[in-house]
Amino acid sequence: MVIPTIAVTATVSPLIVALACLFAHRKLGGGRHLLFWAIAHACLPIPFALIGFTDWPINPNRLLSVTAVSAILLSAVMLASGIRVQTGRSDRLEVSLAVAVALTVGTLLIQHVTGLTYAIPIAVGAICLLYAGALLMMHRRSLLYFLTGGLQMARGGMAIYYALGLTALGDQLNGALAGAIFANLLTGLGLMMIEFDNARQREHITREDEQETRKFLQTLMDAMPATITYKDSELRYRLANRALRELLRPYKTDPIGKTWSEIAGPETAAVVEQQDRAILATGESMHMEQGWTGPDGRPIIALAQKVPLKDEDGRVVGIITCGIDITRLKETEAQLIEQREAAETASRTKTAFLANMSHELRTPLNAIIGFAEMMAAGYTGALTPRQKEYAVNISRSGEHLLRLVNDILDLSRLENGRVELNITTCDFDTLAQSALAMVEPQAREAGIRLAFTPCKLKVRADERALVQIMVNLMGNAVKFNRPEGSVSLQAESTDGVLCIRVEDTGIGMSTAESHAVIQPFYRIDAYRARANSGAGLGLSICRSLIELHGGRLEIRSRPGLGTCVEVLLPA
Repeated sequence: MVIPTIAVTATVSPLIVALACLFAHRKLGGGRHLLFWAIAHACLPIPFALIGFTDWPINPNRLLSVTAVSAILLSAVMLASGIRVQTGRSDRLEVSLAVAVALTVGTLLIQHVTGLTYAIPIAVGAICLLYAGALLMMHRRSLLYFLTGGLQMARGGMAIYYALGLTALGDQLNGALAGAIFANLLTGLGLMMIEFDNARQREHITREDEQETRKFLQTLMDAMPATITYKDSELRYRLANRALRELLRPYKTDPIGKTWSEIAGPETAAVVEQQDRAILATGESMHMEQGWTGPDGRPIIALAQKVPLKDEDGRVVGIITCGIDITRLKETEAQLIEQREAAETASRTKTAFLANMSHELRTPLNAIIGFAEMMAAGYTGALTPRQKEYAVNISRSGEHLLRLVNDILDLSRLENGRVELNITTCDFDTLAQSALAMVEPQAREAGIRLAFTPCKLKVRADERALVQIMVNLMGNAVKFNRPEGSVSLQAESTDGVLCIRVEDTGIGMSTAESHAVIQPFYRIDAYRARANSGAGLGLSICRSLIELHGGRLEIRSRPGLGTCVEVLLPA
Protein backbone atom coordinates (compact mmCIF):
# COMPACT_ATOMS: atom_id res chain seq x y z
CA MET A 1 0.00 0.00 0.00
CA VAL A 2 1.37 3.39 -1.01
CA ILE A 3 1.76 5.96 1.72
CA PRO A 4 -0.53 8.96 0.84
CA THR A 5 2.18 11.54 1.53
CA ILE A 6 4.53 9.85 -0.93
CA ALA A 7 1.74 9.55 -3.52
CA VAL A 8 0.85 13.22 -3.21
CA THR A 9 4.49 14.32 -3.35
CA ALA A 10 5.12 12.11 -6.41
CA THR A 11 2.11 13.63 -8.14
CA VAL A 12 2.79 17.27 -7.26
CA SER A 13 6.58 17.46 -7.71
CA PRO A 14 6.51 17.17 -11.54
CA LEU A 15 3.85 19.90 -11.65
CA ILE A 16 6.17 22.21 -9.70
CA VAL A 17 8.92 21.57 -12.27
CA ALA A 18 6.42 22.20 -15.12
CA LEU A 19 5.37 25.52 -13.58
CA ALA A 20 9.01 26.53 -13.13
CA CYS A 21 9.65 25.83 -16.82
CA LEU A 22 6.66 27.98 -17.85
CA PHE A 23 7.80 30.78 -15.53
CA ALA A 24 11.32 30.71 -17.01
CA HIS A 25 9.88 30.76 -20.51
CA ARG A 26 7.52 33.69 -19.98
CA LYS A 27 9.23 35.86 -17.40
CA LEU A 28 12.91 35.19 -18.04
CA GLY A 29 12.71 35.02 -21.84
CA GLY A 30 13.89 31.40 -22.05
CA GLY A 31 13.90 29.32 -25.22
CA ARG A 32 11.06 27.27 -26.63
CA HIS A 33 12.63 24.07 -25.26
CA LEU A 34 11.11 25.09 -21.92
CA LEU A 35 7.66 24.49 -23.42
CA PHE A 36 8.67 20.93 -24.28
CA TRP A 37 9.94 20.36 -20.73
CA ALA A 38 6.81 21.88 -19.21
CA ILE A 39 4.59 19.50 -21.19
CA ALA A 40 6.84 16.54 -20.30
CA HIS A 41 6.67 17.20 -16.55
CA ALA A 42 2.96 18.03 -16.69
CA CYS A 43 2.32 14.49 -18.01
CA LEU A 44 4.27 12.69 -15.22
CA PRO A 45 1.66 13.17 -12.45
CA ILE A 46 -0.78 10.92 -14.35
CA PRO A 47 1.11 7.58 -14.01
CA PHE A 48 2.27 8.56 -10.50
CA ALA A 49 -1.33 9.25 -9.45
CA LEU A 50 -2.49 5.97 -10.94
CA ILE A 51 0.18 4.07 -9.03
CA GLY A 52 -0.33 5.94 -5.75
CA PHE A 53 -4.12 6.26 -5.57
CA THR A 54 -5.45 3.23 -7.53
CA ASP A 55 -4.76 -0.49 -7.73
CA TRP A 56 -3.84 -0.17 -11.39
CA PRO A 57 -0.53 -2.00 -11.18
CA ILE A 58 -2.25 -4.93 -9.32
CA ASN A 59 -5.58 -5.00 -11.19
CA PRO A 60 -4.95 -3.59 -14.71
CA ASN A 61 -7.73 -1.62 -16.35
CA ARG A 62 -7.70 -0.97 -20.11
CA LEU A 63 -8.67 2.75 -19.85
CA LEU A 64 -6.20 3.38 -17.07
CA SER A 65 -3.53 1.50 -18.99
CA VAL A 66 -4.05 3.59 -22.13
CA THR A 67 -3.95 6.76 -20.05
CA ALA A 68 -0.78 5.75 -18.23
CA VAL A 69 0.99 4.60 -21.41
CA SER A 70 0.09 7.81 -23.25
CA ALA A 71 1.30 9.98 -20.37
CA ILE A 72 4.55 8.05 -19.95
CA LEU A 73 5.46 8.13 -23.65
CA LEU A 74 4.38 11.76 -24.16
CA SER A 75 6.49 12.81 -21.17
CA ALA A 76 9.54 10.89 -22.38
CA VAL A 77 9.29 12.11 -26.00
CA MET A 78 8.70 15.76 -25.04
CA LEU A 79 11.57 15.71 -22.57
CA ALA A 80 13.93 14.24 -25.18
CA SER A 81 12.69 16.70 -27.85
CA GLY A 82 13.16 19.64 -25.49
CA ILE A 83 16.73 18.59 -24.83
CA ARG A 84 17.27 18.23 -28.59
CA VAL A 85 16.02 21.82 -29.07
CA GLN A 86 18.15 23.04 -26.17
CA THR A 87 21.25 21.43 -27.70
CA GLY A 88 20.74 23.11 -31.06
CA ARG A 89 18.32 20.87 -32.97
CA SER A 90 15.29 22.34 -34.72
CA ASP A 91 12.50 20.05 -33.47
CA ARG A 92 8.99 21.44 -33.75
CA LEU A 93 6.38 21.03 -31.03
CA GLU A 94 3.68 19.65 -33.31
CA VAL A 95 6.10 17.11 -34.81
CA SER A 96 7.13 15.90 -31.34
CA LEU A 97 3.48 15.52 -30.34
CA ALA A 98 2.84 13.49 -33.49
CA VAL A 99 5.82 11.23 -32.69
CA ALA A 100 4.48 10.68 -29.16
CA VAL A 101 1.03 9.75 -30.50
CA ALA A 102 2.56 7.35 -33.03
CA LEU A 103 4.68 5.70 -30.32
CA THR A 104 1.64 5.39 -28.07
CA VAL A 105 -0.45 3.72 -30.76
CA GLY A 106 2.40 1.39 -31.69
CA THR A 107 3.11 0.48 -28.08
CA LEU A 108 -0.56 -0.25 -27.35
CA LEU A 109 -0.76 -2.51 -30.41
CA ILE A 110 2.35 -4.41 -29.29
CA GLN A 111 0.89 -4.70 -25.80
CA HIS A 112 -2.32 -6.12 -27.23
CA VAL A 113 -0.50 -8.62 -29.41
CA THR A 114 2.16 -9.75 -26.88
CA GLY A 115 0.14 -9.40 -23.71
CA LEU A 116 3.02 -7.57 -21.95
CA THR A 117 1.21 -4.97 -19.89
CA TYR A 118 3.83 -2.56 -18.51
CA ALA A 119 7.29 -3.43 -19.68
CA ILE A 120 7.08 -2.15 -23.25
CA PRO A 121 5.84 1.48 -22.66
CA ILE A 122 8.14 1.96 -19.70
CA ALA A 123 11.07 0.54 -21.69
CA VAL A 124 10.33 2.89 -24.63
CA GLY A 125 10.15 5.84 -22.23
CA ALA A 126 13.35 4.73 -20.58
CA ILE A 127 15.12 4.63 -23.96
CA CYS A 128 14.00 8.24 -24.60
CA LEU A 129 15.40 9.26 -21.20
CA LEU A 130 18.68 7.47 -21.86
CA TYR A 131 18.93 9.22 -25.24
CA ALA A 132 18.18 12.62 -23.68
CA GLY A 133 20.78 12.07 -20.96
CA ALA A 134 23.39 11.09 -23.52
CA LEU A 135 22.66 14.26 -25.54
CA LEU A 136 23.22 16.45 -22.50
CA MET A 137 26.43 14.72 -21.50
CA MET A 138 27.89 15.04 -25.00
CA HIS A 139 26.67 18.58 -25.74
CA ARG A 140 29.03 20.56 -23.55
CA ARG A 141 32.04 19.80 -21.37
CA SER A 142 30.40 21.04 -18.20
CA LEU A 143 29.90 19.40 -14.82
CA LEU A 144 26.32 20.66 -14.73
CA TYR A 145 25.49 19.12 -18.11
CA PHE A 146 27.27 15.87 -17.15
CA LEU A 147 25.41 15.50 -13.84
CA THR A 148 22.00 16.35 -15.33
CA GLY A 149 22.58 13.99 -18.22
CA GLY A 150 23.61 11.30 -15.74
CA LEU A 151 20.41 11.84 -13.78
CA GLN A 152 18.38 11.44 -16.96
CA MET A 153 20.10 8.20 -17.74
CA ALA A 154 19.62 7.06 -14.12
CA ARG A 155 15.91 7.78 -14.46
CA GLY A 156 15.87 5.65 -17.56
CA GLY A 157 17.66 2.84 -15.75
CA MET A 158 15.30 3.03 -12.79
CA ALA A 159 12.32 2.94 -15.13
CA ILE A 160 13.57 -0.23 -16.78
CA TYR A 161 14.33 -1.82 -13.43
CA TYR A 162 10.89 -1.15 -12.01
CA ALA A 163 9.22 -2.09 -15.27
CA LEU A 164 10.68 -5.56 -15.08
CA GLY A 165 9.13 -6.25 -11.66
CA LEU A 166 6.35 -3.73 -11.26
CA THR A 167 3.62 -6.32 -10.51
CA ALA A 168 5.78 -8.03 -7.92
CA LEU A 169 6.78 -4.89 -6.07
CA GLY A 170 3.82 -4.70 -3.78
CA ASP A 171 4.83 -2.78 -0.66
CA GLN A 172 8.05 -1.75 -2.39
CA LEU A 173 6.04 0.78 -4.44
CA ASN A 174 6.69 3.34 -1.69
CA GLY A 175 10.40 3.07 -2.31
CA ALA A 176 9.93 3.19 -6.07
CA LEU A 177 7.82 6.33 -5.85
CA ALA A 178 10.24 7.95 -3.39
CA GLY A 179 13.06 7.23 -5.80
CA ALA A 180 11.02 8.68 -8.69
CA ILE A 181 10.30 11.81 -6.66
CA PHE A 182 13.96 12.26 -5.85
CA ALA A 183 15.04 11.63 -9.47
CA ASN A 184 12.38 13.97 -10.93
CA LEU A 185 13.19 16.79 -8.55
CA LEU A 186 16.92 16.47 -9.14
CA THR A 187 16.43 16.25 -12.90
CA GLY A 188 14.10 19.25 -12.92
CA LEU A 189 16.54 21.17 -10.77
CA GLY A 190 19.36 20.25 -13.11
CA LEU A 191 17.40 21.35 -16.18
CA MET A 192 16.50 24.66 -14.54
CA MET A 193 20.12 25.20 -13.52
CA ILE A 194 21.13 24.55 -17.12
CA GLU A 195 18.56 27.10 -18.24
CA PHE A 196 19.79 29.66 -15.72
CA ASP A 197 23.36 28.98 -16.79
CA ASN A 198 22.39 29.47 -20.43
CA ALA A 199 20.52 32.66 -19.52
CA ARG A 200 23.59 33.92 -17.69
CA GLN A 201 25.77 33.14 -20.70
CA ARG A 202 23.26 34.80 -23.04
CA GLU A 203 23.22 37.85 -20.82
CA HIS A 204 27.01 37.89 -20.78
CA ILE A 205 27.15 37.58 -24.57
CA THR A 206 24.46 40.26 -24.92
CA ARG A 207 26.41 42.55 -22.60
CA GLU A 208 29.59 41.97 -24.60
CA ASP A 209 27.69 42.59 -27.84
CA GLU A 210 26.27 45.81 -26.40
CA GLN A 211 29.73 46.90 -25.34
CA GLU A 212 31.14 46.08 -28.77
CA THR A 213 28.23 47.86 -30.46
CA ARG A 214 28.63 50.88 -28.21
CA LYS A 215 32.39 50.91 -28.84
CA PHE A 216 31.83 50.64 -32.60
CA LEU A 217 29.17 53.36 -32.49
CA GLN A 218 31.41 55.65 -30.44
CA THR A 219 34.34 55.05 -32.81
CA LEU A 220 32.11 55.74 -35.80
CA MET A 221 30.75 58.91 -34.20
CA ASP A 222 34.24 60.09 -33.25
CA ALA A 223 35.36 59.64 -36.86
CA MET A 224 32.67 62.07 -38.05
CA PRO A 225 33.72 65.71 -38.56
CA ALA A 226 30.24 66.83 -37.48
CA THR A 227 29.12 66.95 -33.86
CA ILE A 228 26.76 64.08 -32.93
CA THR A 229 24.88 63.90 -29.62
CA TYR A 230 22.01 62.07 -27.98
CA LYS A 231 19.92 63.69 -25.25
CA ASP A 232 17.35 61.86 -23.16
CA SER A 233 13.86 63.14 -22.33
CA GLU A 234 15.35 65.28 -19.55
CA LEU A 235 17.66 66.94 -22.12
CA ARG A 236 20.76 65.39 -20.55
CA TYR A 237 23.59 64.29 -22.85
CA ARG A 238 23.92 60.50 -22.99
CA LEU A 239 26.17 60.25 -26.03
CA ALA A 240 28.60 62.76 -27.49
CA ASN A 241 31.34 62.33 -30.08
CA ARG A 242 34.84 63.76 -30.17
CA ALA A 243 33.85 66.72 -32.37
CA LEU A 244 31.41 67.99 -29.72
CA ARG A 245 33.95 67.51 -26.93
CA GLU A 246 36.45 69.55 -28.95
CA LEU A 247 33.83 72.25 -29.53
CA LEU A 248 33.04 72.37 -25.80
CA ARG A 249 36.66 72.20 -24.67
CA PRO A 250 36.64 75.86 -23.47
CA TYR A 251 33.96 74.88 -20.91
CA LYS A 252 36.39 72.34 -19.34
CA THR A 253 33.64 69.86 -18.46
CA ASP A 254 32.40 66.47 -19.63
CA PRO A 255 28.95 66.91 -21.22
CA ILE A 256 27.74 63.36 -20.43
CA GLY A 257 24.98 63.46 -17.82
CA LYS A 258 24.62 67.24 -17.98
CA THR A 259 22.12 69.54 -19.67
CA TRP A 260 23.16 72.33 -22.00
CA SER A 261 22.07 74.91 -19.42
CA GLU A 262 24.37 73.30 -16.84
CA ILE A 263 27.27 73.56 -19.29
CA ALA A 264 26.75 76.95 -20.95
CA GLY A 265 24.43 78.70 -18.51
CA PRO A 266 20.64 79.26 -18.51
CA GLU A 267 20.72 82.41 -20.66
CA THR A 268 22.87 80.84 -23.39
CA ALA A 269 20.89 77.58 -23.39
CA ALA A 270 17.39 79.07 -23.20
CA VAL A 271 16.65 79.11 -26.95
CA VAL A 272 18.23 75.69 -27.63
CA GLU A 273 16.40 73.94 -24.79
CA GLN A 274 13.13 75.59 -25.81
CA GLN A 275 13.55 74.09 -29.28
CA ASP A 276 14.44 70.70 -27.76
CA ARG A 277 11.29 70.71 -25.63
CA ALA A 278 9.25 71.53 -28.73
CA ILE A 279 10.72 68.45 -30.45
CA LEU A 280 9.90 66.27 -27.42
CA ALA A 281 6.33 67.60 -27.49
CA THR A 282 5.65 67.41 -31.25
CA GLY A 283 7.94 64.55 -32.32
CA GLU A 284 8.96 66.50 -35.43
CA SER A 285 12.48 67.03 -36.74
CA MET A 286 13.99 70.50 -36.79
CA HIS A 287 16.72 72.21 -38.82
CA MET A 288 18.26 75.35 -37.35
CA GLU A 289 21.28 77.52 -36.71
CA GLN A 290 22.47 77.73 -33.11
CA GLY A 291 24.71 80.56 -32.01
CA TRP A 292 26.30 81.40 -28.68
CA THR A 293 29.36 83.00 -27.18
CA GLY A 294 31.87 80.69 -25.55
CA PRO A 295 33.51 81.28 -22.17
CA ASP A 296 36.56 82.65 -23.99
CA GLY A 297 34.40 85.31 -25.70
CA ARG A 298 34.63 83.64 -29.13
CA PRO A 299 31.34 83.46 -31.04
CA ILE A 300 30.29 79.96 -32.10
CA ILE A 301 27.69 79.21 -34.78
CA ALA A 302 26.52 75.65 -35.53
CA LEU A 303 24.15 74.34 -38.20
CA ALA A 304 22.13 71.59 -36.49
CA GLN A 305 19.69 68.90 -37.57
CA LYS A 306 17.62 67.56 -34.65
CA VAL A 307 15.72 64.27 -34.97
CA PRO A 308 13.47 62.75 -32.28
CA LEU A 309 14.20 59.17 -31.16
CA LYS A 310 11.00 57.19 -30.59
CA ASP A 311 10.32 53.90 -28.84
CA GLU A 312 8.16 51.04 -30.12
CA ASP A 313 5.01 52.83 -28.98
CA GLY A 314 5.92 56.01 -30.87
CA ARG A 315 6.78 58.04 -27.77
CA VAL A 316 9.70 60.42 -28.00
CA VAL A 317 12.42 59.26 -25.61
CA GLY A 318 15.27 61.48 -26.73
CA ILE A 319 16.80 63.75 -29.37
CA ILE A 320 19.64 62.98 -31.77
CA THR A 321 21.47 66.07 -32.98
CA CYS A 322 23.95 66.32 -35.82
CA GLY A 323 25.69 69.68 -36.11
CA ILE A 324 28.41 71.37 -38.13
CA ASP A 325 30.52 74.23 -36.80
CA ILE A 326 30.01 76.96 -39.41
CA THR A 327 31.69 79.76 -37.48
CA ARG A 328 34.49 80.17 -39.99
CA LEU A 329 32.02 79.85 -42.86
CA LYS A 330 29.93 82.67 -41.39
CA GLU A 331 33.04 84.78 -40.88
CA THR A 332 34.06 84.15 -44.50
CA GLU A 333 30.50 84.94 -45.62
CA ALA A 334 30.61 88.25 -43.74
CA GLN A 335 33.96 89.06 -45.32
CA LEU A 336 32.62 88.21 -48.78
CA ILE A 337 29.57 90.41 -48.22
CA GLU A 338 31.83 93.22 -47.10
CA GLN A 339 34.07 92.72 -50.13
CA ARG A 340 31.05 92.55 -52.44
CA GLU A 341 29.71 95.78 -51.03
CA ALA A 342 33.14 97.35 -51.48
CA ALA A 343 33.27 96.06 -55.06
CA GLU A 344 29.78 97.39 -55.76
CA THR A 345 30.81 100.75 -54.33
CA ALA A 346 33.93 100.72 -56.50
CA SER A 347 31.84 99.77 -59.54
CA ARG A 348 29.44 102.63 -58.90
CA THR A 349 32.41 104.96 -58.48
CA LYS A 350 33.92 103.68 -61.72
CA THR A 351 30.63 104.11 -63.57
CA ALA A 352 30.28 107.65 -62.28
CA PHE A 353 33.91 108.37 -63.20
CA LEU A 354 33.47 106.99 -66.72
CA ALA A 355 30.30 108.96 -67.22
CA ASN A 356 32.05 112.15 -66.12
CA MET A 357 35.11 111.28 -68.20
CA SER A 358 32.92 110.74 -71.22
CA HIS A 359 31.57 114.25 -70.93
CA GLU A 360 34.81 115.92 -69.82
CA LEU A 361 36.98 114.24 -72.49
CA ARG A 362 34.65 114.00 -75.47
CA THR A 363 33.77 117.68 -75.48
CA PRO A 364 37.36 119.00 -75.70
CA LEU A 365 38.43 116.11 -77.96
CA ASN A 366 35.69 116.92 -80.45
CA ALA A 367 36.81 120.55 -80.39
CA ILE A 368 40.48 119.56 -80.84
CA ILE A 369 39.69 117.21 -83.71
CA GLY A 370 37.39 119.71 -85.38
CA PHE A 371 39.85 122.63 -85.19
CA ALA A 372 42.74 120.41 -86.31
CA GLU A 373 40.79 119.31 -89.38
CA MET A 374 39.87 122.92 -90.14
CA MET A 375 43.50 123.96 -89.87
CA ALA A 376 44.63 121.06 -92.08
CA ALA A 377 41.98 122.00 -94.66
CA GLY A 378 43.18 125.66 -94.77
CA TYR A 379 40.05 127.26 -93.29
CA THR A 380 42.19 129.29 -90.91
CA GLY A 381 44.66 130.36 -93.56
CA ALA A 382 47.50 128.80 -95.49
CA LEU A 383 49.84 126.55 -93.51
CA THR A 384 53.35 125.53 -94.19
CA PRO A 385 53.87 121.81 -94.96
CA ARG A 386 55.25 121.24 -91.45
CA GLN A 387 52.30 123.04 -89.84
CA LYS A 388 49.86 120.99 -91.96
CA GLU A 389 51.62 117.77 -90.89
CA TYR A 390 51.28 118.83 -87.24
CA ALA A 391 47.56 119.52 -87.71
CA VAL A 392 47.01 116.09 -89.31
CA ASN A 393 48.87 114.40 -86.43
CA ILE A 394 46.78 116.30 -83.90
CA SER A 395 43.58 115.16 -85.65
CA ARG A 396 44.68 111.52 -85.81
CA SER A 397 45.81 111.41 -82.19
CA GLY A 398 42.54 112.98 -81.08
CA GLU A 399 40.52 110.44 -83.06
CA HIS A 400 42.59 107.62 -81.54
CA LEU A 401 42.01 108.95 -78.02
CA LEU A 402 38.28 109.34 -78.75
CA ARG A 403 38.07 105.72 -79.93
CA LEU A 404 39.86 104.64 -76.76
CA VAL A 405 37.37 106.54 -74.61
CA ASN A 406 34.45 105.02 -76.54
CA ASP A 407 35.90 101.50 -76.16
CA ILE A 408 36.32 101.93 -72.40
CA LEU A 409 32.75 103.18 -72.07
CA ASP A 410 31.42 100.29 -74.21
CA LEU A 411 33.33 97.72 -72.11
CA SER A 412 32.05 99.27 -68.89
CA ARG A 413 28.45 99.11 -70.08
CA LEU A 414 28.91 95.47 -71.13
CA GLU A 415 30.45 94.48 -67.80
CA ASN A 416 27.62 96.18 -65.88
CA GLY A 417 24.93 94.56 -68.04
CA ARG A 418 23.64 97.93 -69.20
CA VAL A 419 23.69 97.02 -72.91
CA GLU A 420 20.32 95.98 -74.34
CA LEU A 421 20.17 94.42 -77.78
CA ASN A 422 17.47 95.10 -80.33
CA ILE A 423 17.26 91.72 -82.08
CA THR A 424 15.74 91.88 -85.55
CA THR A 425 15.98 89.93 -88.79
CA CYS A 426 18.81 91.57 -90.78
CA ASP A 427 20.27 91.22 -94.22
CA PHE A 428 23.85 90.15 -93.62
CA ASP A 429 25.22 91.45 -96.93
CA THR A 430 23.95 94.96 -96.16
CA LEU A 431 25.55 95.00 -92.72
CA ALA A 432 28.78 93.58 -94.12
CA GLN A 433 28.98 96.34 -96.73
CA SER A 434 28.49 98.95 -94.00
CA ALA A 435 31.31 97.46 -91.96
CA LEU A 436 33.62 97.24 -95.01
CA ALA A 437 32.95 100.90 -95.78
CA MET A 438 34.07 101.87 -92.25
CA VAL A 439 37.27 99.83 -92.47
CA GLU A 440 38.09 100.77 -96.09
CA PRO A 441 40.00 104.04 -95.29
CA GLN A 442 42.18 102.26 -92.74
CA ALA A 443 42.87 99.37 -95.15
CA ARG A 444 43.63 101.70 -98.08
CA GLU A 445 46.09 103.68 -95.99
CA ALA A 446 47.83 100.44 -94.85
CA GLY A 447 47.83 98.95 -98.35
CA ILE A 448 45.65 96.01 -97.35
CA ARG A 449 43.14 94.46 -99.76
CA LEU A 450 39.62 93.72 -98.45
CA ALA A 451 37.63 90.84 -99.96
CA PHE A 452 33.98 89.95 -99.43
CA THR A 453 31.67 87.53 -101.25
CA PRO A 454 27.92 88.27 -100.85
CA CYS A 455 26.04 85.32 -99.36
CA LYS A 456 22.41 86.49 -99.32
CA LEU A 457 21.86 85.28 -95.74
CA LYS A 458 19.44 86.53 -93.14
CA VAL A 459 20.48 86.72 -89.49
CA ARG A 460 18.68 87.62 -86.29
CA ALA A 461 20.91 90.09 -84.49
CA ASP A 462 21.30 93.64 -83.27
CA GLU A 463 22.37 95.57 -86.39
CA ARG A 464 24.58 98.10 -84.60
CA ALA A 465 26.27 95.43 -82.48
CA LEU A 466 26.90 93.09 -85.43
CA VAL A 467 28.42 95.92 -87.49
CA GLN A 468 30.63 96.88 -84.52
CA ILE A 469 31.78 93.23 -84.22
CA MET A 470 32.75 93.03 -87.88
CA VAL A 471 34.44 96.46 -87.81
CA ASN A 472 36.54 95.51 -84.77
CA LEU A 473 37.54 92.13 -86.23
CA MET A 474 38.45 93.52 -89.66
CA GLY A 475 40.15 96.53 -88.04
CA ASN A 476 42.40 94.18 -86.03
CA ALA A 477 43.06 92.08 -89.14
CA VAL A 478 44.18 95.24 -91.02
CA LYS A 479 46.17 96.58 -88.07
CA PHE A 480 48.25 93.41 -87.59
CA ASN A 481 48.60 92.47 -91.26
CA ARG A 482 51.61 92.46 -93.52
CA PRO A 483 52.21 95.12 -96.17
CA GLU A 484 50.15 94.34 -99.28
CA GLY A 485 48.35 91.64 -97.33
CA SER A 486 44.67 90.80 -97.51
CA VAL A 487 41.62 90.44 -95.27
CA SER A 488 38.62 88.32 -96.30
CA LEU A 489 35.09 88.38 -94.85
CA GLN A 490 32.90 85.30 -95.38
CA ALA A 491 29.64 83.94 -93.97
CA GLU A 492 27.79 80.65 -94.21
CA SER A 493 24.88 78.97 -92.43
CA THR A 494 25.09 75.32 -91.36
CA ASP A 495 22.65 73.40 -89.12
CA GLY A 496 21.04 76.56 -87.79
CA VAL A 497 24.36 78.27 -86.99
CA LEU A 498 25.65 81.36 -88.82
CA CYS A 499 29.44 81.34 -89.10
CA ILE A 500 31.07 84.72 -89.84
CA ARG A 501 34.74 84.23 -90.69
CA VAL A 502 37.44 86.95 -90.87
CA GLU A 503 40.82 85.74 -92.20
CA ASP A 504 44.03 87.70 -92.65
CA THR A 505 47.58 87.14 -93.85
CA GLY A 506 49.11 88.94 -90.87
CA ILE A 507 51.71 88.21 -88.25
CA GLY A 508 49.67 85.51 -86.48
CA MET A 509 49.74 84.51 -82.80
CA SER A 510 50.83 81.63 -80.63
CA THR A 511 48.27 79.36 -78.91
CA ALA A 512 48.79 81.14 -75.59
CA GLU A 513 48.29 84.54 -77.23
CA SER A 514 45.13 83.27 -78.96
CA HIS A 515 43.61 82.50 -75.54
CA ALA A 516 44.85 85.68 -73.88
CA VAL A 517 44.02 88.19 -76.63
CA ILE A 518 40.30 88.28 -75.77
CA GLN A 519 41.06 89.57 -72.24
CA PRO A 520 40.62 93.32 -71.67
CA PHE A 521 43.73 95.48 -72.21
CA TYR A 522 45.82 92.55 -73.50
CA ARG A 523 48.22 93.56 -76.28
CA ILE A 524 50.45 91.40 -78.45
CA ASP A 525 54.20 91.77 -78.07
CA ALA A 526 54.90 95.43 -78.76
CA TYR A 527 57.89 94.51 -80.96
CA ARG A 528 55.58 92.75 -83.46
CA ALA A 529 52.64 95.15 -83.07
CA ARG A 530 52.39 98.53 -84.68
CA ALA A 531 52.75 101.68 -82.65
CA ASN A 532 49.12 102.73 -83.04
CA SER A 533 47.70 99.36 -81.98
CA GLY A 534 45.00 100.50 -79.55
CA ALA A 535 44.28 99.68 -75.91
CA GLY A 536 43.54 95.96 -76.39
CA LEU A 537 39.75 96.24 -75.87
CA GLY A 538 38.39 95.39 -79.34
CA LEU A 539 38.28 91.59 -79.08
CA SER A 540 37.02 91.73 -75.49
CA ILE A 541 34.12 93.93 -76.58
CA CYS A 542 33.43 91.61 -79.53
CA ARG A 543 33.31 88.54 -77.30
CA SER A 544 30.87 90.21 -74.89
CA LEU A 545 28.56 91.31 -77.71
CA ILE A 546 28.70 87.84 -79.30
CA GLU A 547 27.85 86.13 -76.00
CA LEU A 548 24.91 88.52 -75.54
CA HIS A 549 23.62 87.11 -78.86
CA GLY A 550 23.99 83.56 -77.50
CA GLY A 551 27.03 82.85 -79.69
CA ARG A 552 30.74 82.28 -79.21
CA LEU A 553 34.07 83.52 -80.54
CA GLU A 554 36.77 81.14 -81.80
CA ILE A 555 40.32 82.06 -82.84
CA ARG A 556 42.75 79.93 -84.85
CA SER A 557 46.20 81.31 -85.51
CA ARG A 558 49.86 80.37 -86.01
CA PRO A 559 52.84 82.74 -85.82
CA GLY A 560 53.72 84.06 -89.27
CA LEU A 561 50.75 82.35 -90.98
CA GLY A 562 47.89 84.73 -90.26
CA THR A 563 44.78 84.48 -88.14
CA CYS A 564 41.22 83.19 -88.64
CA VAL A 565 38.51 84.51 -86.32
CA GLU A 566 35.06 82.86 -86.38
CA VAL A 567 31.87 84.28 -84.95
CA LEU A 568 29.22 81.58 -84.41
CA LEU A 569 25.67 82.94 -83.95
CA PRO A 570 22.23 81.31 -83.92
CA ALA A 571 20.90 81.70 -87.47
